[in-house]
Amino acid sequence: MSRAAPGAPSIGSSRLIEGADGRRYAFADHNCFACGGTNPIGMHLAIELGEGTASTTWVPGKDYVGWEEKVHGGLLATLLDEVMAWAPSSFDSWAVTAEISVRYRSPANPGEALTAKGWVTEHKRRIYHVRGEVRGSDGRIVAEGHGRFLGASPSVKAELKARYGMPTDVTAAGARRE
Repeated sequence: MSRAAPGAPSIGSSRLIEGADGRRYAFADHNCFACGGTNPIGMHLAIELGEGTASTTWVPGKDYVGWEEKVHGGLLATLLDEVMAWAPSSFDSWAVTAEISVRYRSPANPGEALTAKGWVTEHKRRIYHVRGEVRGSDGRIVAEGHGRFLGASPSVKAELKARYGMPTDVTAAGARRE
């Protein structure tokens, strides 16, 4: 099944889960380097979710540089990986990276707002094919990628929902059932 490219309307975020009944649940904070709020050296990304899509904006500080005072490529890959992993959320999927390919197109500067988007292009059962991109503040492509992501099994999904304080009947991160 294919999904629309970036630009779909928002259905939630990585910080707020809305159940099918309209009740809202706060996503329990965690220590993830990319999207968690409790990691003191983390990126603290807030991911906006759409139908098969995810996006965020991040402004890297000078602590995130690599060669020649440009943003480190590993952090750009992390940014891309994060939005790509969140993109399957509207399928009530807690996806992890199986493989990812990143192509760097342009350097990014500390202090520059970087916008990252990921979108599901195809999925079958628990395997999601996802594309993504990171753009600089002037709209240029900084990095782009594609990958395969594996959705959690039903038992692991139930464990994750319990860990993060979500009832099992609530779909993940604003998800809509198909």
